[in-house]
Amino acid sequence: MGNAESFRTNYTHIKADEKQPGSKPVDYIFLSFDRELTGQECDQLAQEYFETHNKMTLPGEPLIVDLRPAFQKPLSEVTPKFSRG
Repeated sequence: MGNAESFRTNYTHIKADEKQPGSKPVDYIFLSFDRELTGQECDQLAQEYFETHNKMTLPGEPLIVDLRPAFQKPLSEVTPKFSRG
């Protein structure tokens, strides 16, 4: 797995934060070893990690969600690593 190519899925979550008037859409970068994520999977993950994004990043900065530790596991079993873009 060390030399496997990573797949990168760039995703913009259109739903802005209702608690903050004038807030902008948030960007995510999902990293995976086995495949690119579908739009539905990105929607699900963005909703799940929306609060993490708000707490970890500055306005306009993407959240990198590293799913590579869970190689070929269902997303429900993933414990991702987060970093700022």
